[in-house]
Amino acid sequence: MRSACTYRCLKHAAVCAVALCVTLLLGASSADATTIRQRIVSLAEQQIGYHDHGYYCTKFGPCETWCSLFVTWVWRNAGVPVPSLAFTGYLYDWSRASTYVLGPRGVPQPGDAVLFGTGPWTVDTSLHTGIVEAVYPGFLVTIEGDSLHGVRRYVVPLSNPQQVGEPGPIYAYGSPVSAVGARALGPRAAVTFAAQSPRVVTRQDRLPHKQSERQRLLRAIAALRAFQHMPYRMDQALINWTGVNRQGLVEVTVSTAMPVSDAQGVWQAFLRRFDDAGHAYTVSFQTPPDPPLDTAVPSISGTPSQGQTLTESHGAWSNSPTAYTYQWEDCDPSGQSCSPIGDATGQTYTLTAGDVGDTIRVQEVASNTGGAGQPAQSAPTAVVAPTPPGPD
Repeated sequence: MRSACTYRCLKHAAVCAVALCVTLLLGASSADATTIRQRIVSLAEQQIGYHDHGYYCTKFGPCETWCSLFVTWVWRNAGVPVPSLAFTGYLYDWSRASTYVLGPRGVPQPGDAVLFGTGPWTVDTSLHTGIVEAVYPGFLVTIEGDSLHGVRRYVVPLSNPQQVGEPGPIYAYGSPVSAVGARALGPRAAVTFAAQSPRVVTRQDRLPHKQSERQRLLRAIAALRAFQHMPYRMDQALINWTGVNRQGLVEVTVSTAMPVSDAQGVWQAFLRRFDDAGHAYTVSFQTPPDPPLDTAVPSISGTPSQGQTLTESHGAWSNSPTAYTYQWEDCDPSGQSCSPIGDATGQTYTLTAGDVGDTIRVQEVASNTGGAGQPAQSAPTAVVAPTPPGPD
């Protein structure tokens, strides 16, 4: 069970009240709402793994329970004009007055604050908060401060948040920005906190499609131990999550310059590090492709005569080359005994007097992010002729 973050606003009550009254006058930021939400999620992700010290001491505010301090710190550093609020209920009050709130059945957006408990009134009803990172049918992905004294990521089933250690159900969502073109409860809108009947939830869980959803959620939750540490760098590899699919599997990418076999070993080492069996993931490995392999040699066009320009045309290569290099060569009249021509490394070459009596060929090398392929050589030209004499 994670720790419930409640704020006993006693000796700080006057300060809290003044801060709240001031912020009610501010309204939402005029900056682009989508950009602010992206900043919030990005900044929250960067805090994953942070731990408090001493008696709940953090960089987010005073030494006290700090889940709400974490949310308002992230919001404020992302450009939201919100003060440091240590009581989760004040997050609800600020959002209701300045932006908007959604009830527990609303659909939040990334960057919103999710509020756990039964209502915003007291520390016994407003228990904990976190930041919504992603929204999926049936569950949220959240980033929460003051969770086992740290910042952690969670997969939270909407039907039963307590299943993953939340201290209560979701009673509301607070937005950091005003709604623009969205259908949401406006400022000062009322939200009715009707108690959810356990019997209704139980009855729904017995339906076949609800049972399937529960199994999907359990699979996602099973991935929690390692999932909450992503993104993570390990052995020159970046391990990150991109979503959760319909089967409840966390979609993971392992990006590295290593071969696939080595990247698979890094992934297994990551799972062992976080004591995770890895059964709740679908993993794709983003590794460099094999270097290009020639399937047809390059060709040369142009007249093999002194002063004329020859042009190379690419050969055919597998594995999607992204760059080419060239080297023109002088060969004997039979096309053998070839040697590189100095500074002749472009896709064209103008024949000189020194080439007369020789044949010419070009060597092409294709490369991609996986490296360079083996050189491919064109067929030699006909023997280079001298410049024909001009009229008398």
